[in-house]
Amino acid sequence: MTSLDTAARRAAHGGRPLLSPRYTARLLQPVFLAVFLFGTVVITVTRPDQVSSRYLLASALVLVATALPFLPAFDRIGLRPWMMLMPALDFGAFILLRTEGLGGATNPLVMALWLPAIWVGLLRSRAALLAFLPLPIGVIAPDVWRLSAGVLSPDDAARAVTLIAIFPLVMVIAAILSRIMATALATRQEIIDREHDERMRAAEESERSRRLLDAVVDAVDVGVIVLGTDGEPILINRALRESPELSPNGGDPWAALLSVQAFELDRVTPIPHEQSSLVLIAAGESVTDRLVWVGPPGGSQRALSVSAIRVATEDDTGVVTVIVVQDVTEFVRALEAKDVFIATVSHELRTPLTTISGFLELIQEQHDKLDPAIIGWLTVIRRNVERQQLVVRDLLTAASTRSTPLALAPQQSDLGLVAAEAAIAIGPEADQKNIVITVQAPPTPGRFDPLRMAQVAENLLSNAVRYTPEGGSVSITTRDDGDALELVVRDTGIGIDEADRALLFEEFFRGSTARASAIRGVGLGLAVVSTIVTAHGGTVALDSEIGRGTTVRVRIPRGS
Repeated sequence: MTSLDTAARRAAHGGRPLLSPRYTARLLQPVFLAVFLFGTVVITVTRPDQVSSRYLLASALVLVATALPFLPAFDRIGLRPWMMLMPALDFGAFILLRTEGLGGATNPLVMALWLPAIWVGLLRSRAALLAFLPLPIGVIAPDVWRLSAGVLSPDDAARAVTLIAIFPLVMVIAAILSRIMATALATRQEIIDREHDERMRAAEESERSRRLLDAVVDAVDVGVIVLGTDGEPILINRALRESPELSPNGGDPWAALLSVQAFELDRVTPIPHEQSSLVLIAAGESVTDRLVWVGPPGGSQRALSVSAIRVATEDDTGVVTVIVVQDVTEFVRALEAKDVFIATVSHELRTPLTTISGFLELIQEQHDKLDPAIIGWLTVIRRNVERQQLVVRDLLTAASTRSTPLALAPQQSDLGLVAAEAAIAIGPEADQKNIVITVQAPPTPGRFDPLRMAQVAENLLSNAVRYTPEGGSVSITTRDDGDALELVVRDTGIGIDEADRALLFEEFFRGSTARASAIRGVGLGLAVVSTIVTAHGGTVALDSEIGRGTTVRVRIPRGS
């Protein structure tokens, strides 16, 4: 779908009825006519004296109103002022009838006017709604006049009072409710339109990607092979297909690949044919980044990394295998291979988080169009994305050099609020173990990095919940101690052996009690806590007793 099509459709919907006046009029007005004709038949049979010339004129007005939606001029997407002539004619017909006193307040046909009232509401036009308001008043005006003149019998007067009180209210409510429903439907339609646009754009992008796939696969210098469900090759890209070593004299590149002699990492020990990567892959074995050397020992050898990915077919009738053969000679030979690998992993991990964060920011810029609850959810998502970005950065930095200082973004914040939000974040995990988290976090203002201290609070609470048996309790408190801010987490958990306490803040260390209890974890929580608190110029103190619980006390400078 072109942007012009999208703009045209939105222009058609923006500020206009979801359903065109023509469509809704052709739907509702004939029903109103049918009700009117049915009432006419009943009146003709039961009270033929009431079918006067004025009644016939009223009937003609209803017929004209019914014919209006079928005129070519009515075929408009949006409302035009003259279209209000249709409900005006319907109500005018009943004004004529009631000036003659037909049926008085007992006339059941008058309530059929809720059909044109609904049509007015479906227009979603304030101007139409305002123009409609005098019409119900006109219908009850004759009853008001007769009632004030005292010409009605007591029974008719009571009915007139009921009609005067109820009829305008029913008509207005019918118009307003239909307007609310039309607005809700229009809102839903706009959402569906946007989703449709997104799907169309995704389909177009997918089609472009499909068209580019062959060119891209042939353009890359990485060898790509796709094996069909029967294990036979269905695609071999140009990097392998035109390789002089693999297809001499126009030979079959797949057969050449299978026959190439590969060597182990020592570059000397040959790999048996039945253990070669491609043979294993063709047999259904899983191979990931298998490094082999090809070429004569002592000569010009190349290092190849072979991987295979299995992908189910769209109809789930089988599995195709994508084999990637990459020349990694320079990486293997480079002394900085480890650093290059870490940098690559860092890029691969940060890119999706950065993308998510960027799109969240774009969505939040539309806050005036979003439900407040959705805005709250987006805020929580963004906060967690930011925390994950910090964790990825810290872990990769530590894994690479161990020397890069931790970056902080201090600002005026409230440690009490940070603690309360951390308790909310860990709440679902605690609920699963029926553990009560008690929060005593009065306002504790200071200058620190709120995201980093949120990591501290959540790591401590997560550890406390993890190492506390079901039915236990965990508390988190904060206080302002003059020049320092203090955060304390206590639990009634299994405790920590004294011999393990000296190593608790080492990365990947897990205490003997934790290992014996088979509690999940990788031993990074307290190490991260120590790193963050130290970067703030603070301290961490831990006190624990086996079987009675653990208390962790964090103190950081209050700041300016």
